Amino acid sequence: MIPFIESQQVGEHGTIHRKLDSNSSVLRSFRGLHGQVIEGVGEAIGAGRIPIGAQLVPESIAIESKTSRALVREALRVLQSKGLVIARPRTGTRVRPVSEWDLLDPDVIRWRAGGIESAKQLRELLDLRGAIEPLAARHAARATTPAHLHKLQTAVDAMAVAVARSDWNAFTDADVEFHRGLLEAGGNQIVGQLAGPIESALRVRHALNLIPHELTAGVVASHQSIVDAIVDQDVLRSELASRRIVDVAGAEVISALLSRD
Repeated sequence: MIPFIESQQVGEHGTIHRKLDSNSSVLRSFRGLHGQVIEGVGEAIGAGRIPIGAQLVPESIAIESKTSRALVREALRVLQSKGLVIARPRTGTRVRPVSEWDLLDPDVIRWRAGGIESAKQLRELLDLRGAIEPLAARHAARATTPAHLHKLQTAVDAMAVAVARSDWNAFTDADVEFHRGLLEAGGNQIVGQLAGPIESALRVRHALNLIPHELTAGVVASHQSIVDAIVDQDVLRSELASRRIVDVAGAEVISALLSRD
């Protein structure tokens, strides 16, 4: 059995896990003492500081977090609902293999972002965006509504203001609203439900500083091109404009990761 470990930062082969910027646009889902336990244990598991198969001891976690065992058990049930742990009568609560986690859960995405698989996760999320967003743009060009178009244009306008002010936090918020709106614009509810993980991917990218050194008007124009194509009901142009944005984002992430190696 191992105690709850929160402060250890050195990973396999001495790799220092990247910590998310506390001032970033990545928003924590849980608050209060209960939330602190969920976030603390979730981050420790997601980042690999508590290894796969390790047994979590509620008594140790309660002592470390200065909370009650009842509150800790409730927190562990939340983590179990996300696939991170499993509780069994004789073996206790243990960390499950990554393949059994809910990898599209926004909290799981955020918790994994500080670990040694951060780059792998980002590449996989970019693959997801590349498969889903162009499809959503195609659907939007065929079946969007004035309300959805207004939401997309409002997001682009907010991006333009953020670029003029060189405000990355405001830009990320506007970018999230745009891509959420794009996924919802085609009316496919299943595609729309992928907005959560894609929002987490966008925010984690910012938090890990895998972004260009400066904001330019070009990024606004690329998003505006999607809106214009949807307005024109041009299915092919909508798809291509969306795919171009995802491809550029992927290139920027890979470039930023290579510069750190």
